[in-house]
Amino acid sequence: MPNGNLDTWLHTKSAGEGPRILSLGQRISIAVNIADALAYLHHDITRSIVHCDLKPSNILLDTDMNAYLGDFGIANLVRNSKSTSSSASTSDSSIGLKGTIGYIAPEYAQTGQASTYGDVYSFGIVLLEMLIGKRPTDPMFDNELNNVNFVETNSPDHILHIIDDHLQEVCKGFTHTTVEAGNIVYQWLVPLVQVALSCTRLFPRERMNMREVAMKLEAARTSYICWSKQARASYATLE
Repeated sequence: MPNGNLDTWLHTKSAGEGPRILSLGQRISIAVNIADALAYLHHDITRSIVHCDLKPSNILLDTDMNAYLGDFGIANLVRNSKSTSSSASTSDSSIGLKGTIGYIAPEYAQTGQASTYGDVYSFGIVLLEMLIGKRPTDPMFDNELNNVNFVETNSPDHILHIIDDHLQEVCKGFTHTTVEAGNIVYQWLVPLVQVALSCTRLFPRERMNMREVAMKLEAARTSYICWSKQARASYATLE
């Protein structure tokens, strides 16, 4: 893909250059693209598909930074698609423990049984990574500390202090420009964090399904686009 994968944009530094930078709008759009893809796989086809290995390196980006879900090498079909939103959503055969450490749902790690809820958990982990800029296997997460409880502990009052460094700078810039803009950005960040935490709840049935996730993220993207247009119009008037 022309722009590689999400992992390189979040973590890789080019030779002689700093890390690639994703704007807040791009992060929201990428999250929406992947949520839509998973909602389709889980809910909109006759036999639901569980991806089983959702992570940034499997999220591919085209020229316009549209995101695509790749690598279905260990994907699993769910026999009864009607069960994906009302039960444990497991198939009748275990595919064994596959996937990537840090992104695997706790129940999948324990049973090796694939479910749509496991994909939801993995999506939540990826969304947290997009917001705080740290992999779930980052050295700072050890003993009882992990990326989920780290964000839970700091949410919502200290969100601006734990997000990705670039997003922090963006938010500071907005806050310095107008208090209202800073508040708007804060209102976007907290809902995104809430979606991620809902996806990563310990018990599968307490998690959102991907249709709900996609709807909430689309609302956030629409809000961001509307504000961006208004902001550009205001700046043009001032000039």
